[in-house]
Amino acid sequence: MSQPQDPAHGISSLTYEQVAAAAENLEQRGAEPTLQRVLELLGTGSPNVAQRHLGTWRGARTAPEPPAPRLPTALIDALERQLAAHAESGLSEGRRLADEACADATTLAEIGETLERRNVELEQRLEQIEREYRASGERYSALQAEHDGLCDDLERQQRLAREAQEGLIQHRQQVAMLREQLEEAQQARLAAERETRAVEEKRIKAERAQAVAESQRDGALEQARERAEQIGQLKREMQEERARQRQEIAEMRAEQKARLDAVERAKQEAQKQAQEAAQRATKAEIRAEALQATQSALKSRMDAMQVQQRQRNMRPQGERE
Repeated sequence: MSQPQDPAHGISSLTYEQVAAAAENLEQRGAEPTLQRVLELLGTGSPNVAQRHLGTWRGARTAPEPPAPRLPTALIDALERQLAAHAESGLSEGRRLADEACADATTLAEIGETLERRNVELEQRLEQIEREYRASGERYSALQAEHDGLCDDLERQQRLAREAQEGLIQHRQQVAMLREQLEEAQQARLAAERETRAVEEKRIKAERAQAVAESQRDGALEQARERAEQIGQLKREMQEERARQRQEIAEMRAEQKARLDAVERAKQEAQKQAQEAAQRATKAEIRAEALQATQSALKSRMDAMQVQQRQRNMRPQGERE
């Protein structure tokens, strides 16, 4: 008898022919073809798919006839009808119980396959969230690089201010530029926080979907606990997978928090430098005219960088990536 292959090919590739051949091999050796022995002989495969094929194989076999009673000749005539009646009754009951067991095993196997497919879907959703998170991290790194470039320009301007002892007017302009840069850093931090919230919302949706799947899985396992020990093994494996997923999400959140803390420290450092520049402004009044041209050139450069930054922000999201 041939059987079509399992439709959930991504979960298990076991076929009916493989399971039937393994069961017949065990039976020829004199061993009972249980699910565990069949899986050990095959060396791979889903327990749920193997259970379903094994139940089909058992249902297709003809139950052996009970051996004829062998009694002394003096008692055969008296007990033959009674023994035959008991044997027929026991055989009928055994066939009925076997049919019920096969039906229950097939149902449990189908439930297990459904749970496995849902777990694969959850893993695919988590991979999509991770890809989006990595893309967000790359955009944040680009913003951080631009912010570092602005910080480098700020440091060079501060060296020029220390060497030339700029006047009060030039230092006030530097303070204004530092405030603009601080506002840009704050805007970058807010953008990163918005991206983080979007990732968090997707993670929450994934956890809710996983919770629904877990609730359905737990209900099925509770009903089938006494009839299929294999479902217990599946439950433990899914719990380990859920713990690993939670660990990965916790690491993702910790990494995002560390990046936000780095932006906050950069903002505080810029504020500190702005305060120091404002304090030094009262002492610099000598070489204002000599550095006015240099200051104007630097301001023009910063304005050009800000215009480029605004143009990039106005582009569609696909072009920025």
